[in-house]
Amino acid sequence: MPDADETNSGGARLRGWKLALGRIGWALFTLVAIGLNVIALPDSYGGYVNLSQPILYDLARIGLSPTLYTILAMVENAAVPVAYLALSLLLMWRRSDDRMALLCAFSFVAFAGGSSLFDFGSGTVVPSLAHSPFLRLLALTFFAAGEAALVIFFYLFPSGRFAPRWTRFAAVLVVIFYLAVAVSPTLVSNKATGPTPFLIPLFLLSAAVAQVFRYRRSTPRERQQTKWAVFGLAIGAVFLAVTLPIFVFVVPERVQEDPVASNLNPIFQIALLLIPIFITMAILRSHLWDIDTIINKTLVYGLLTALLAIVYVGLISGLQALSGLLFGYSAGNPLALVLSTLAIASLFQPARRAIQNVIDRRFYRRKYNAEATLASFTATLRNQVDQEQLYDRLQTVVSETMHPTHVSLWLRPTSGSRRDG
Repeated sequence: MPDADETNSGGARLRGWKLALGRIGWALFTLVAIGLNVIALPDSYGGYVNLSQPILYDLARIGLSPTLYTILAMVENAAVPVAYLALSLLLMWRRSDDRMALLCAFSFVAFAGGSSLFDFGSGTVVPSLAHSPFLRLLALTFFAAGEAALVIFFYLFPSGRFAPRWTRFAAVLVVIFYLAVAVSPTLVSNKATGPTPFLIPLFLLSAAVAQVFRYRRSTPRERQQTKWAVFGLAIGAVFLAVTLPIFVFVVPERVQEDPVASNLNPIFQIALLLIPIFITMAILRSHLWDIDTIINKTLVYGLLTALLAIVYVGLISGLQALSGLLFGYSAGNPLALVLSTLAIASLFQPARRAIQNVIDRRFYRRKYNAEATLASFTATLRNQVDQEQLYDRLQTVVSETMHPTHVSLWLRPTSGSRRDG
């Protein structure tokens, strides 16, 4: 019997000629994507090899060699497409007979291979491909396929079937729009008068609504898969929400405008890598970690870190202001730093327990009620001596925590009594 972790959510798997066709199609699709990117290498990475005079000046100023800068910039920009290709290969190796895994593998190759060939600002493909009508059309097809697959994937994930029913018509609209983009790529670059500002947010919103609908009506296994994927999206969004303001408001403006610093800024690359990693984990259905535990701990320690950071900054500011009033100096007061650090250390455990309690009550009510019931029963065991009351209490606890359809209590001593409930 196949392992439960190996079975497709929808109960159907690719076999025979369909499986062979899928594998051969993915291999050819990937080879074409790699070939197009190899042809586009002079345009994609030529700027990092033929360095402009301002970049050379900045490199000399900060003491970074042109060779090392070229290597770092090329590795950073190649990390995303290489990682997408590696994850696609992993899915084909582990789950090539799974329809959802096969679609995701195609989507990763199309998205990573096509986005690097297209310039959103001008609505054109890279010059090394634009001179040939055939290569230009092929590059635009890859770009359009990658963008469309990103939306349609979430219409189908995790079961591989369209749900709710309106997603079928939405998928047709997505395909029509990106076919039009393949013919007229300026549709996505003309943000003033084109349909892009309206349609693309609508597509993404519909994909999110479809995931919410599916989650409420899916099996427990599919819900775990959805949690993995949504967790990856949330981590990527939070990472951008935290790092972008730091880069904009904390990093000096001259550094932000510096061509070397901007080329070596990995914020968007990291965010783009987090999403496919968690989606791949969801499709592979790995049980190495419990996603509910990871989400729980992330919420607790994320809120705890933010809370303690706010308290720490407030304490330092307050104590330094107070020392300025009392002793006439405030800047760089070591006593304020020491007292603030001790206060944060003493607050860590109480704050963690309080936040854990709030998270469990708000988001894990069923688990929290079960733990509270078990804790209450454990306290009862220390004081209760009446066996009849213990029997009734034990059956009540099992019913409240496990929710079985029937409860039976077997006692081994003497003749072996039995109580049903």
